[in-house]
Amino acid sequence: MRAHLVVGAVLCTALAASPGALAQAQALTDPMQREAVAARRLDKAVLLSAASAGARVVAVGERGIVALSDDQGKTWRQAKRVPTSVTLTIVKFVGEKSGWAAGHGGVVLHTGDGGESWVLKLDGLRAAQLMLQHAQAEQQRGAPNAAALLNEAQRLVQDGADKPFFDLEASDERHAVLVGAAGLVFSTADGGASWQPWGGRFDNPRALNLYAIRRIGANLLVAGEQGLVFHSADDGATFARLKSPYDGSWFTAARQGEDRFVVAGLRGNAYRLGADGNVWTRIGGVPPVSFMSAAAATADCTVLANQGGQLFSVTTRQDQARRVDAQPLPPVTTTLQLAGGAWLAFTMNGIFQLGQLKNACSPATSLDSGKP
Repeated sequence: MRAHLVVGAVLCTALAASPGALAQAQALTDPMQREAVAARRLDKAVLLSAASAGARVVAVGERGIVALSDDQGKTWRQAKRVPTSVTLTIVKFVGEKSGWAAGHGGVVLHTGDGGESWVLKLDGLRAAQLMLQHAQAEQQRGAPNAAALLNEAQRLVQDGADKPFFDLEASDERHAVLVGAAGLVFSTADGGASWQPWGGRFDNPRALNLYAIRRIGANLLVAGEQGLVFHSADDGATFARLKSPYDGSWFTAARQGEDRFVVAGLRGNAYRLGADGNVWTRIGGVPPVSFMSAAAATADCTVLANQGGQLFSVTTRQDQARRVDAQPLPPVTTTLQLAGGAWLAFTMNGIFQLGQLKNACSPATSLDSGKP
């Protein structure tokens, strides 16, 4: 208690002493304005998403950490400059150099040098103002959903930068779409110089969380809280709400080949869905443990990872998932297949090298054991 009083007194003295001290104090206390925390053990950090940038692996996670590996995950170093220390939840690359990352506080980052340094392109304060401007414009033109949009935008402005982005889909260095908490959906077509709120295109009156977005051509799939699933066949111009076979949350999705998606989430529920948004097929053979990650192993095979540290594979020829044998893993946040075919598992206890997933996509499954 006394320590808190001392800190408060120091800040008050600083504010009284200098006109610029307020901004300085905010920068010291606001993770969104503070550079990423330096990590002592990157291999033990909580990393939530990973992507390949050519031969390099880029992973992001707690406290703004961006970890880089140029030797297939054997050793790691931290990015040179990340302008925020909020938790980053997702990273995607569209080549060896250009990548996007996003996370808490409505933060969106972009890199043009393979993840070495990052530039802030959007934050929650600006996103809320953009939503408010959009809602006011919709109200002026008499849009039927204008009142709901305005109410939600005003709430976001009042809340401040506290809403995270959870997933993104990027087709190149200029085009990206992000989804997140409270129905946040934003897109850019100019590399993040400007942003357009897409929330008004979704039938989501309660502003439920949106956790996953995936693309197959002009088809976009968005999945989220309480069974929400949306589909667009026109590259995001319009979205239709699909009838979901499950009313619990969907946490992850993956494309499977050129004509289907896999969506998975709460209590081990997983389904295959046509790229056109039609025909749901249940994926069985899994325990009631929530899936947090879905990754393509081959064009027709997907690897799912759950909070129990278990891995499962499912192919386009199967409606039953198959357990991939492995040593016990901590709760898995995401997995990544490397260029040579080996896999990395990112967990709540750090990074595990899994080696090749031998026969993961055939009836007999096994896994090279790995060590963190």
